[in-house]
Amino acid sequence: MLQTISPDLLPFITTVINGSLTSGHVPTAFKKARVIPILKKPALDPSDISNYRPVSLLSFLSKILERVVCNQLSDYLMQNNLHDPNQSGFKAAHSTETALLAVTEKLHAARSAKLSSVLILLNLSAAFDTVNHKTHLSTLRSLGICGTAWEWFASYLDGRSYQATWRGLTSAPRRLSTGVPQGSVLGPLLDILTWIFIPLLCR
Repeated sequence: MLQTISPDLLPFITTVINGSLTSGHVPTAFKKARVIPILKKPALDPSDISNYRPVSLLSFLSKILERVVCNQLSDYLMQNNLHDPNQSGFKAAHSTETALLAVTEKLHAARSAKLSSVLILLNLSAAFDTVNHKTHLSTLRSLGICGTAWEWFASYLDGRSYQATWRGLTSAPRRLSTGVPQGSVLGPLLDILTWIFIPLLCR
């Protein structure tokens, strides 16, 4: 339906997006998430809460805004060569395959040089949700993002909230002081940048 009426909606959506970017402000309505528990597999016991996965529903317009900013931030990082050389996530022409190839090649090179190798694998997926918003903003500033652009990110992270819905009941809003809701377009890129640049900020 949205694709059918997109020519009529596009000017209004463009005005909202451009207004947010030029003012450095993200509307409060765009920072609210509704969390719904979804059963991981149909065969699982629905009475066991551990069998559910929380899914965040975000505003359609907020996700469009995030996609625009995500694309611009990715272009900025690429044009200024700010990506970590070992980064594969959220990087053009890179994937889990390139990450695996890079690790494999380093192990082969070490073996050829008769060196010992130790491979430590860490699962940081859950840790992404624990990054403090101030740390996100410090990372962005260290990458040269300032002025209205930095203010937009500060507004994007500030005042985020979520409400859980279960069996027709909705909880009171709760604020997020770390991370962003699951399902965010921009959140994962901010998280991976922060985890890469945290050692630089601590020096």
